[in-house]
Amino acid sequence: MSKVAAVAWREFKQTVMRKIFLLAVLGIPVLVIAIGAVAGLMMTSHQEPPIVGTVAIVDPTGELSVAAQIEFDQEKIRSDEERQQRDLVESATEAIGTGSIPSSPMSTPGAMPKAARGEVIITIERVEGDADASLMTLKQRVRDDDLLAVAVIAPEVLDTPPDRGSRQRFQLFVSEDLDSDHVSLIEQRLGASVVRVRAQRTGQDPEEVLAMLKRPRADTKRMLEDGQEMDASAGTRKLAQIIIPMAFMMLIWIGTLTSGQHLLMTTIEEKSNRVMEVLLSAVSPLQLMTGKILGHGGVGLLIVLIYSSAGIFALIMMERFTQFINTMDLVYLGVFYFMAYFMIASIMAAVGSAVSDIREANTLMTPVMLLLMIPWMLWMPITQAPNGTVATVCSFIPPMIPFAMILRHVAEEPMPMWQYPVSIIWGYICVLGMIWMAAKVFRIGVLMYGKPPSPLELLKWLRYS
Repeated sequence: MSKVAAVAWREFKQTVMRKIFLLAVLGIPVLVIAIGAVAGLMMTSHQEPPIVGTVAIVDPTGELSVAAQIEFDQEKIRSDEERQQRDLVESATEAIGTGSIPSSPMSTPGAMPKAARGEVIITIERVEGDADASLMTLKQRVRDDDLLAVAVIAPEVLDTPPDRGSRQRFQLFVSEDLDSDHVSLIEQRLGASVVRVRAQRTGQDPEEVLAMLKRPRADTKRMLEDGQEMDASAGTRKLAQIIIPMAFMMLIWIGTLTSGQHLLMTTIEEKSNRVMEVLLSAVSPLQLMTGKILGHGGVGLLIVLIYSSAGIFALIMMERFTQFINTMDLVYLGVFYFMAYFMIASIMAAVGSAVSDIREANTLMTPVMLLLMIPWMLWMPITQAPNGTVATVCSFIPPMIPFAMILRHVAEEPMPMWQYPVSIIWGYICVLGMIWMAAKVFRIGVLMYGKPPSPLELLKWLRYS
């Protein structure tokens, strides 16, 4: 054990004590935050180009043109977008589970999460008479940039109440050079104009109609067995359903893949530089492989502790830690992290010992990586239906077991309790089997040079005593 511990400490120290490791582990989160802050600052300070021009409306009755002049008023557009911004801020506040809107430029009514709207000066031109007779002329004016757009709205679209069986659509012809956001603006304002005409035809105030149609938010509380109440509003449920499973998955993924890649690279490097031969003069191949796996396992655990501590600290500062995470979540995170690491590390050690070049390793690792990507591709189906067939099957197929199980554990719907011990026991049996097979390959491949073995040859190595 002393030799294994010495090898493990050597691997851990040589990886962690490098400046590039500290820069990668600590610098990448800082870089991501900095990029997000700069992007947010640029987004809030940037303005879309102004839109100035005329929109023609084929309107025999004249009602729609009057309504459009109100909807396209510059002050009304600004006030409507400020109201939408306030709704977005409230939704974002619920999503992160806080009770107050943070003080930032994004919280002000005039700041939009997308680029701020430039000056909007749109005049409405009413076109009377037959639409078919004047449409060709109007289209040509759009091509000549004399008009921003031409709208043709059929009379039945304005009917009150609207015919539920008919397609509630209107024709809109826009200039080729018109920005997509400006096209969306024109579409939305014309749609609001139709609603305004419908409301006026029934003798109601359009603003009151819109206010009545706005749905109230629910302040939902989940009743717990101990008599306490837990917030279960839409934003909280969305965080529990999407963010928390993604965070746990990312922790295991980053910790295992990063340390596994270090294990692969150091094994290939020592083999190609003939350092491996010197090491094998002091320790056995099994002791060397075990020490390497344990040493890089410590590296991965350090990464997980750093990143998870940052996330836990953020939840504690928001006073939402116990709302989303409990002690058993952290216990299962550790159980499934070690399971995932030893599975991946055994594969990395076997591949690293069998090849002499990183390009050769990539060839052997491609099918393994494709298999490890399956939980990512099935992330949403697993979290949305944690007791479905797909989630259950993935929970018993190595090396997908730890990734699928951690997603199922932190999902909203509880999974059957019997599957926890069965999956954990089966997973660690698979770990022992994969380590045993990796030791077979490591013992033979670590001193072999030249042409890399094919997958079939690797299987033959497993039969050697």
